[in-house]
Amino acid sequence: MKQKQFAKRLGRCFVPILCLTFIINLLWPDADQSTIENRSLQQFPTWSWQNVWDGRYQSAITTWFSDQFVGRNIWIHGRYLFLKATQNQKINDVFLAKDQLIQDSAKPQWAQIHRNIKAINILSKSTGIPTSFLLAPTALSMQKDHVDKDAIAYDQNAIIHTIDKKIDGSIQIVDLRQSLKKHDQEYIYYKTDHHWTSLGAFYAFQALYPESKKSDYKQMLVSDSFHGTLSHTTGSVGIKDSIHIFVPKDQPDYLVTNEDDGTRSRTWYHSKAIASNDQYAVFGNGNHALVRMEMDTNATGHLLLIKDSYANALIPFLIPYYKSITVVDPRYYYGDLHQLIKQDQIDSMMYVYNVNTFIEDDSLADCLQ
Repeated sequence: MKQKQFAKRLGRCFVPILCLTFIINLLWPDADQSTIENRSLQQFPTWSWQNVWDGRYQSAITTWFSDQFVGRNIWIHGRYLFLKATQNQKINDVFLAKDQLIQDSAKPQWAQIHRNIKAINILSKSTGIPTSFLLAPTALSMQKDHVDKDAIAYDQNAIIHTIDKKIDGSIQIVDLRQSLKKHDQEYIYYKTDHHWTSLGAFYAFQALYPESKKSDYKQMLVSDSFHGTLSHTTGSVGIKDSIHIFVPKDQPDYLVTNEDDGTRSRTWYHSKAIASNDQYAVFGNGNHALVRMEMDTNATGHLLLIKDSYANALIPFLIPYYKSITVVDPRYYYGDLHQLIKQDQIDSMMYVYNVNTFIEDDSLADCLQ
């Protein structure tokens, strides 16, 4: 009886509280951006009969109320702290490891994976251009002991093995797992982001060029307050990263042209990103459809690099080894790749992807055809 009375009283209070919160939200200025989630927030929608009739207005109001909820950031952080304190292992697809966030393996889309592999093999055979394939494991593959193994959705190592077996024998497969595993106790993956660090990218580069040494580079700290994509997803508290860049002691002059907007730079690094919510964009100013790099070196090779964002931290290590590098991100590129190969006199190709992106990518095969 007492429980029913309590429920009735709670119900009577709930509606007025909800109405009061809605009124406060109406009066409170809308925020444009969530710094915690690193995304744009829904603004109060414009009313029209058409939008009401087809349901878009009601949907937008719901999203607006959720996005602009007063004290939203406190709720996001509070949720993370509560789940952490109650021994919850995951928020969405992110493991809450000790002092670290680790992304779970993505679900492999095998029909699309086979289509991508077929396109890679066909392009390599049809052009005859020497090609290398680098499929980067994520932190989960290297640091499985940091999470409950029974909670891992898919075996990432088995996925990589299956993909590598189907890549044509004429293509050089660079298995990065062994190179990274030797250094799995080092800072090779960010704690709040799904990318590898510059150190992790260096060890991947070392698998390509074993003669390279860390002493050939000057390591520079550019940020000690990086909060990456996994932090934005979970609202984590008390975890942050640092970003270092590796600068060769014999750094050649080079020119970077972003063909998206025609901007040019004398460096791959974008210092303004450090003051933004996307500090990883310090590497190449984020992802772009087509970027051309021209180097003042004695090298003669012209590389076509087909990649996702993992390659952004790897590219600086490749600069001294080529006369030019043409960088294509298939998620944004809609040009004729075959024409681009001829135009840029490409004589070598390289694929650099992290396994999670590769097994979900539905743009690669279309780009290569």
